[in-house]
Amino acid sequence: MIVALTGMSDDPAASDLAEQLALLRASAGSKVLLLSRQHGPAQADLRQSYDDVVIDTAGNVDGEAVLAAAGVIVVLIQPAELETHDHGALLARVRHAQEANPQAQVLVAIGHTAQALTPHEVGCVLVFVAQIASARLVDTLVLGAGGAYRTRHSTLELDDFKCENALCASEVRHLYRQVFQPALQAH
Repeated sequence: MIVALTGMSDDPAASDLAEQLALLRASAGSKVLLLSRQHGPAQADLRQSYDDVVIDTAGNVDGEAVLAAAGVIVVLIQPAELETHDHGALLARVRHAQEANPQAQVLVAIGHTAQALTPHEVGCVLVFVAQIASARLVDTLVLGAGGAYRTRHSTLELDDFKCENALCASEVRHLYRQVFQPALQAH
């Protein structure tokens, strides 16, 4: 499966999220190819050598084609960006990918600081998600300094998913389960 991550800017949080999803997938026993913004497009024969491909499309020279080929598109947005940047270009990219690949699943994740979202920010997020056909708002990721996910365990996380040596923040593990749900059910 190809999982493509995108956002409104060259945000390091999207790259960090791509790395963590690939790490979790590899720890589950899959052969994973991670392509970040530094890499160009992967050749089709190279992709076939892996169970899953996780791609950070921000800054990727072939980002449009990657989004169109993805089985799952994860859109990482930060509420402040919805107000300060023109998000029309992001909406157009995602819609174009959906036209090229109507079966692609679109998951929207919110990245924000530990401070709770204001009602206005929640409204902006909901309006953004509503503009993408069949998109789902899947998670809120708490970003620490420098864009890294800072929490280790959530009090709401099921005990079955908590472990002493967790690879990633609980929010990322929850997003991982949402992204790879069909593959997880197959096992």
